[in-house]
Amino acid sequence: MVDIKIILSLLIIPLGYKSQENFIRYDAAYIKSLGSDNNINESLEEITFKDRFQYLNLNTPLPIDYNDITFIYVKKYLSYKWTGKIIGLSAYYFPLFEKKLAQYGMPLELKYLAVVESALNPRAESWAGAKGLWQFMPSTGSQYGIKQNQYINIFYDPVGNTDSAVRYLKDLYLQLGDWNLAISAYNCGLGNVRKAIKKAGSKNYWKVRPLLPKETQAYVPSFIAVNYLFNFYKYHNIKPSYFRYSFEDMQIIKVNKATTLEDLGRNFNYDLLKFANPQFVTSLVPKGSIVYVKRQ
Repeated sequence: MVDIKIILSLLIIPLGYKSQENFIRYDAAYIKSLGSDNNINESLEEITFKDRFQYLNLNTPLPIDYNDITFIYVKKYLSYKWTGKIIGLSAYYFPLFEKKLAQYGMPLELKYLAVVESALNPRAESWAGAKGLWQFMPSTGSQYGIKQNQYINIFYDPVGNTDSAVRYLKDLYLQLGDWNLAISAYNCGLGNVRKAIKKAGSKNYWKVRPLLPKETQAYVPSFIAVNYLFNFYKYHNIKPSYFRYSFEDMQIIKVNKATTLEDLGRNFNYDLLKFANPQFVTSLVPKGSIVYVKRQ
């Protein structure tokens, strides 16, 4: 379930062997809108990389594996010039993600998966039809209560999309018992991961990975790379442009009659109102709608 297209690139792995790896390609127009930072320090020595991964492993319940593959994915993400904007934008979304993850007893680090999925674009859509911050496919979304009509698309709703994604991830983990496999199943489906496990004769992710679909093979290494960037961005001269508000600054109101975003904007910051409510696909806000507005 990815908001994004996957391309195949042939790269030489710096740690000693050649390997074909898949990298996630994010929506070009959205990425362009984020701007570019050409001052990022992309250098990364192997010994430094290894030490930093050991630190991550000691401070998270998720497996943060140091190997040739994760090294090349970290290097790939360091080559992106828009990561500072994403880290800054996370100041708005991460409090919501962390609240939902805590509610369901999930590791807070899973918040980084939304960065892999959509680069924190709430209206992201993939060629396959996946939508929103966490890129739900319509069929899966319907199982977790995500609906849409001509006025409201809950796939774009930050709260609805996040709540459903966290519940789905929890269900996958309960069935597979491994976070890397659960994250993979989030992308390609439980059935495909189970088939790969059977073929591999193992539930070790790195043994199962070559038997997963090509696009899914990029998923866990990308997640690990994003985890690295959010923890060590300062060492690479990445300077986030932090969003002014947090989701915790918002409150929920329910409209008692049909209205428009423009009418609501007379009482609330219109630009923030538009940003915080991507679920409204037109300017019309139907009667009974939930709207996120800045606390007064």
